[in-house]
Amino acid sequence: MEQPLAVVRRSGRSLTITEANPAFIRMTGYEIDRLQAIQIRQLFPKLYSNKQPALVHGIIETTLKPSFGSVKPITMEIKPLPCCDEDATGRTYYLIIAKDMSADKWLEQQSSVAKALNIGICDHEYIVRKFHQNYSPLTGADHSPLHQSIFDFLDPNVHEMIREQLSNASIDSSSREIVVRTVSFEDMSGLEMRATICPIFDGFGAIQEFAFSVWDLKEANDSGQPGMKLKIWMAKRDISTSQLSLSTGISIQTISKLRNGKITKPQRLTAELIASELRVEVSDIWSEVGRR
Repeated sequence: MEQPLAVVRRSGRSLTITEANPAFIRMTGYEIDRLQAIQIRQLFPKLYSNKQPALVHGIIETTLKPSFGSVKPITMEIKPLPCCDEDATGRTYYLIIAKDMSADKWLEQQSSVAKALNIGICDHEYIVRKFHQNYSPLTGADHSPLHQSIFDFLDPNVHEMIREQLSNASIDSSSREIVVRTVSFEDMSGLEMRATICPIFDGFGAIQEFAFSVWDLKEANDSGQPGMKLKIWMAKRDISTSQLSLSTGISIQTISKLRNGKITKPQRLTAELIASELRVEVSDIWSEVGRR
């Protein structure tokens, strides 16, 4: 995505935007002629301390008051332009590189409430621009949706429903919970995911992106593979192979074989220790176990 950029001229105590690219215009919700006329303190009130404009070189966190909607948290990198040193009139020019942090701050808030399994951001064309998985991969293959359309990873039967949910969230300007199903892969059956989505708007009130947080998952259809069930429960409980080994006394090698399906019928004691640590019933993972 294009980075919001603007050139600011400082003349004494006055700060004026002289140029801005389309991304900066969309972020603020003001066309270039309005940006050049508006007082910069109306856009970035926190840049002013005791009514004195402060342009600190480097990256700072501040806020933006766009034309539409509420105040946005942003980061701003400020660089003096060497080609435009202070002239005889005392004017100095700076390059501002901005980033709207609304989606990132929403994800931080979601993570502070409960552990998210997956978090991400997709743009208004549904291309995933940010994705993070907070658990060990369920398979050896890379199934990350990063830089791809979210619909490439969702069951075609739910596409229409998801588009409707995203549209409704945009109209209501509010987050909402949804349930989606992924496609099946060669090495993994489809998953059912429960997620919360939040629409993020640009300065004109148009959809800019969606932030999403996945907080529960399970197999969409029972594959009968205990290894996959074990991986999913470990992901949901946020416990790694080494942590599970330490808490149960079962070797890492044995747990790895259970996860990879090389052992499908563990000894009853092994199954009970793992199930107890994951706070589930043995039958939630294994349909059959061996003797004690």
